[in-house]
Amino acid sequence: METQTANGLRRPAGLWLLTVVLLTSPALHLLALLLGTRWLNFGSRLPWDAFVYFVIAPVVGTLMLRRHERARFSAYVFLSCEILRAMRIHSWALGLLSAGAILYLQLPAARRFHPSVDPRKVMARLRLGRSDA
Repeated sequence: METQTANGLRRPAGLWLLTVVLLTSPALHLLALLLGTRWLNFGSRLPWDAFVYFVIAPVVGTLMLRRHERARFSAYVFLSCEILRAMRIHSWALGLLSAGAILYLQLPAARRFHPSVDPRKVMARLRLGRSDA
């Protein structure tokens, strides 16, 4: 399941799993709604939860799939919010899975595949629009 990329890195299996779960979250949420059940936070009838799983999760998954430079940061933010949702709904499973995913993103293979945002590049982009007089 590991695919070779342009620079020779292979996507680790754990990143595939996280990416696939994020991309398929609309289907999982819809299925849970149609079955009238709750699994983790899928199936919640709250509008915000629907927005999270129908819109935000697939966007984060797409960033990870395309190896966007902000993919890992976006995943950290999403997973941190999942931990807060887990606390709100008293779901140990959701909290532990989200925390485990955050810890997995800290492993060397995941960090190589999705490197940290380079502050110099960010500052260069911010200066791009300014004219220093």
